[in-house]
Amino acid sequence: MNSPVKIALAPAFVIIMLLFAGSARAQLNVEVFMNRGINQYYNENYTDAIHTFNTLIRSRPDLAEPHIWRGQAKLSLGDYRGAEFDFTRAIMLDSYNPDAYYFRGVVKSNLYDYYSALEDYSKSLERRPNNPNVFFSRGTTRLRMKDFEGAITDFDTLLLLRPDIEQAWLNRALANARLEKFSEAIKDCNQAIRLNNFYVDAFIQRGLFQNELEKFPEAMADFNQAIKLDKKNPLTYFYRAAAHIKTGDTLAALQDFNTVIELDPFNDLTFYNRALIYLQQENYILAIDDLKSVIELNPNNVYTWYNLGIANMRMEKYAEAEKDFAKAIAIFPDFAAAYMSRSAALQEIGKNEEARESYQTAIAIVNAVNSGEDYGVLNNKYAADSGYLQKMIEFEADFNSNSMADGRIQNQRVLIQLMPNFSVQFIENNILIQYQRQNSYQYLPVINVKTNIRNYSFGFSSEQEELPGAIINDIARLSDSITYFHPFDAQNYFSKGTFNAMLMNYNEALTDFNRAIELEADFLLALFNRANIRFELIEHQFSLEQSKPQITITQDPVDQSQEYEKPGIPDFSPVLDDYNRIIALDPNMSFTYYNRANIKNRMRNFEGAIRDYTAALSLNPDFAEAYYNRALTLIYLNNTTEACYDLSKAGELGVKEAYNVIKRYCGK
Repeated sequence: MNSPVKIALAPAFVIIMLLFAGSARAQLNVEVFMNRGINQYYNENYTDAIHTFNTLIRSRPDLAEPHIWRGQAKLSLGDYRGAEFDFTRAIMLDSYNPDAYYFRGVVKSNLYDYYSALEDYSKSLERRPNNPNVFFSRGTTRLRMKDFEGAITDFDTLLLLRPDIEQAWLNRALANARLEKFSEAIKDCNQAIRLNNFYVDAFIQRGLFQNELEKFPEAMADFNQAIKLDKKNPLTYFYRAAAHIKTGDTLAALQDFNTVIELDPFNDLTFYNRALIYLQQENYILAIDDLKSVIELNPNNVYTWYNLGIANMRMEKYAEAEKDFAKAIAIFPDFAAAYMSRSAALQEIGKNEEARESYQTAIAIVNAVNSGEDYGVLNNKYAADSGYLQKMIEFEADFNSNSMADGRIQNQRVLIQLMPNFSVQFIENNILIQYQRQNSYQYLPVINVKTNIRNYSFGFSSEQEELPGAIINDIARLSDSITYFHPFDAQNYFSKGTFNAMLMNYNEALTDFNRAIELEADFLLALFNRANIRFELIEHQFSLEQSKPQITITQDPVDQSQEYEKPGIPDFSPVLDDYNRIIALDPNMSFTYYNRANIKNRMRNFEGAIRDYTAALSLNPDFAEAYYNRALTLIYLNNTTEACYDLSKAGELGVKEAYNVIKRYCGK
């Protein structure tokens, strides 16, 4: 179908969205999975759609269509690298498919590979001329390339083909506005609003264009209408606040900034602008609070540190101000105003020689820039002032609802942390079958150990499985009776230890696993679970020691300025000993390498952790958690390129958290 779906444009930057709906091939077994995956996609259950297409692709790797749809789901989740792989694979399978080229062009545009994107759009048009989707996306790509005339040409063609697409009118408005043709831009917004009276983005953009023409009442009316249509869009309040500032109504601006922060508590740009108003009002305490909030969210913003120094200077906190200016200089070494202000702060605390040096540096930078003379590397940076400094102070303020309701889980704010260790647990058979189907997590030795509990088996899980009360009672009675009547059966002690571990009775579990290993020295699963219990006990003891207050008796005054010692690393050698022993007994158990990698990460042995995650993946290429944890380790080591490929694979295999990390680190 060529009929486009609705496109939600983010006013701060134009995003190419999808206007495509494809068709499934009519084979009986393929058709069922295709329809299921397509329905999941259109219901915005993108991760479920990926899982469905995974199943189909494993069964029929020769079909291009499932790759295209899986690529679209990945694209919707922001996994551009993974999507590019799928579209390229589709082209290899069917080089005449116009949709594969079209979507790969969309991906390449999002990866800032604009010229390659244009080539793919051209190939798509060769195979399907006059496709309105391609003209829309190519026009949007040209907008990003700042080829505004070319963008207008594409949108002109699109509007001849499909004058009913309001997004096309809005994008042409954006192109006209970038050429400072604000009156033309307003006309295009008017047409978009005629097509859709509830088009919030069109009202916002028209308000911005009215603002540029200094038609402030009209601009305010548009912002008010946008808020009436969507009261929970923080971006509209932000723009209205900016309009209030332009008209001198700082009180109204503050109210709107307050609303933005209520809706989006992590919006550093709003904290920063509100701090500037507080500075202007000489409310330095509130200004400092807001600037510190910005630093927590964006610690490398040079102007935040500079303004924090200014606020501390005005409160006569000169030592703190000097540190703030020094931090600004460390971020941007050519910041003449920071050197000058630091000189004043140093002078106030009696460091006259340092003050003189800082002042001279400031004067030298200013003179070098004004004269155009070479001032070494620093002056070269400063001469490129506009682009360089803009990059340095650029905010990463996302005006998102941060909701998972639309399936775009990459917008949810989550704590980024490693996936936990796997352990052997009692798992209900139906759930265990799902795990094995989804993740291919099967290991024969665990299948051969019986639980003697109806509808429950032993299986691997990285989550803390919950047992119903009735099952807990059954297992407790069975464990007590079996160990009483069969005190020399290692498997019985393993079962009892696993049960205690699930109830977090760690010391009892350790006793049970120790007994199982005494009876059967090479009991792999008992060694495996004992390693996990040892890890939990060591971590627990270590956390208690770190939180324990240090009580000393002395006549000397306490040095309050002394910093606390940084916590060390626990001794995990007993845990590693168990994992090493398991690997010696069975080098093909992927979970052991994965768990050992997590321990090495905890010990800050990152290279060793990567080797173990890689070993786990060589044994099980579908080990989703291993891809994810290896990616986080690579990011920590600043190897984001390889990390992004691992994150894409982890997301494809079902780790939903991967898409949030992809959004943060894999935009380019």
